[in-house]
Amino acid sequence: LNVPDEVLVERCVGRRTDPENGKIYHLKFNPPPADDAVQARLVHRSDDTEEAMGKRIVQYKANVDAIKGFYKPITMEFDGVGDKMDLAKNVAEFISK
Repeated sequence: LNVPDEVLVERCVGRRTDPENGKIYHLKFNPPPADDAVQARLVHRSDDTEEAMGKRIVQYKANVDAIKGFYKPITMEFDGVGDKMDLAKNVAEFISK
């Protein structure tokens, strides 16, 4: 999936988890309920920071670059920013070939 680094960082930094029910929210894209009790118990992982995500992205790219050529004949790149249902359909079509 091709996703710009700044989008990955935004998705990571805004993530919150409710430890009571395991639900994952995003402050912008999937906000938690406006319930004070839920808001109070949300957890922001200590490594969900811009700095930590930047390091993860660098390592991910290095890992992918190391093997990308070997798998090139059986892979396809997809835009990971568009509509998730369209993405799922496109990936399913590619896999079924």
